[in-house]
Amino acid sequence: MIFMSAGIAAAAGILSLLCCRRGGLAGVAGVAGTFLSVIAGIVGICTSPPSGVSLLFMLPTLILAPAAAVHSVAYIKGHGNPGIYWGFFNLTVATMLALPLLKEDFLEFLIIWELMGVFSFVLVMFNYKAEELKRVAWIYLLACEAGGLLLMLFYALSFKTGAPRELFYIAGVAGFGLKAGFPLLHLWLPEAHPAAPAPVSAIMSGAMINLGLFGIVVFVFPGMDASLCGWTLLILGGISTLGGILFALPQDNLKRLLAYSSIENIGIISMALGCTFLGGAFKNNSMIVFGILGTILHIINHALLKGTLFLGAGQVYCSSGTLSIDRMGGMMKKTPVTGSCFTAAAVGLSGLPPFNGFIGELMIYLAAFSGICSGVWQLRIAGIAAALILSLTGACAVAAFAKAVGGTFLGEPRHVDDCKKESVWMYGPMLFLLFLSLLIVFSVPFTVPCIFKVLNVSTIDYASTGVQKILFCAASFSALFYVLSTLLLLFRRFVRVRGNENAAGPTWDCGYAKPSARMEYTGSALIQCLGDLFNSFLQIRRKIEPPQGLFPKKASFQWESPDGAERFFWAPVFTFFAGVSDKVHKFQSGYLHMYVLIMTIVIIAMVVWAIIS
Repeated sequence: MIFMSAGIAAAAGILSLLCCRRGGLAGVAGVAGTFLSVIAGIVGICTSPPSGVSLLFMLPTLILAPAAAVHSVAYIKGHGNPGIYWGFFNLTVATMLALPLLKEDFLEFLIIWELMGVFSFVLVMFNYKAEELKRVAWIYLLACEAGGLLLMLFYALSFKTGAPRELFYIAGVAGFGLKAGFPLLHLWLPEAHPAAPAPVSAIMSGAMINLGLFGIVVFVFPGMDASLCGWTLLILGGISTLGGILFALPQDNLKRLLAYSSIENIGIISMALGCTFLGGAFKNNSMIVFGILGTILHIINHALLKGTLFLGAGQVYCSSGTLSIDRMGGMMKKTPVTGSCFTAAAVGLSGLPPFNGFIGELMIYLAAFSGICSGVWQLRIAGIAAALILSLTGACAVAAFAKAVGGTFLGEPRHVDDCKKESVWMYGPMLFLLFLSLLIVFSVPFTVPCIFKVLNVSTIDYASTGVQKILFCAASFSALFYVLSTLLLLFRRFVRVRGNENAAGPTWDCGYAKPSARMEYTGSALIQCLGDLFNSFLQIRRKIEPPQGLFPKKASFQWESPDGAERFFWAPVFTFFAGVSDKVHKFQSGYLHMYVLIMTIVIIAMVVWAIIS
């Protein structure tokens, strides 16, 4: 049944492509195919569940696919051919459902992996008429094919007995790390997500990049030293976590900010996995238990919350026609449900209590603290590093999402006037994902035994760590918070103090007789102090036009922070190869004598090599 779910999605995709000239029929086939595929997958999991690792990496796709499909109904109106969209949407979902089930045969896995890259490439360049999109789609395709070539090298080295084990390891981590967005390999993420349709970005961020970690855990790490695996994930994850959230701070494009946040969160998941492997290497039971739960919870939490945020960004774009945070403002008045959902998801993804993101990160903190208290110096270093990185990242995440929420939804509209009202087709899936995230908060304490049973790790003693008691306390605190918040809202809504009626009026204006939206803080102004603090790392480029005179009519402030990997690594690399290519191009001048000379030199070299060997 689980394989059938992938087959149903693939069949729906092919049917949608065949109906590409009839948009309505293609849409029905696409939505119905997605839901039937998800239902088949759920039935298959209930009747004959796959292994724990496969199930874990299938769940985000099963959750996000129907939500993204419903959101797409309203999103793609007027944005291209619906048949093309629904065809490749379902084909991408089919490959993502099939990949976690192909653990036994790497060649089959690699074929489906390449198909996933090609299908998602078509979705990224769906709005192909935009000139900038051609460059973005090219970058994404290059990243997919580079990852495929590295995985082919990894596959070839697995058959060569005398091949260096280090090369095998590097090829596998780099090949899968390109999809996961590890440091220096993440360049496609902040380029592809702003360009792709919002429902596609939700699936790619919440489910697809996780498959890179799946490949590393299933195909690369078996047979390797657990300590090496743990340190690899911890170091790469730490760099991704800090780098991702720091580069999210100065972004003006809302989806680009969320893309860098995805790099941060895949880093947090990697750190949790790293703590798990290090705990296994040094037989630290508490570190293993908290690391496993932190990994599982953050994978699911990130899928739910980041899916909500990207779908919210899609509604914002359809309502305002822009994704520029500094050009918006006041969107809460036109899209109140979307703004509320976006704010709740942002708070949860920042790791603040009492939301589900806090519970996931609490487990990772406890894994780090278990390492610090273990008495083993390697685990102490790992635990201290993980705890410090998580705390700094949490503070920066709050600032980044305060910018996103405040600059987009609060205050008065700055440059966006005629906003369209929100659609239930768009905010309905967001409410569904938020409901599931709320359900996690209260269900996790009861599902801990089931989690370890499905993972088939009976040797791990989770009861001795008191993890269920900790989760019960967190769930009780969350329940108390929600009850008190509900009572306060009801009090505010229905109870009025006698003689103190609510009066509408302008916001306090600091003495100005006629305040305007130009006097508001923009998102960039809100976090400018943090940008200055980390400017040596971010290298922010500023364009400032200060006000002139007593009654200035014009002033502007803009800044941008090009990606550090592109600026310091990839740009010099491609510049070098471009220079080499220009020099080699002289040999392709078309002179027959030059070709004959090159052939003669090659033949002489081959004869000499044959004689010597």
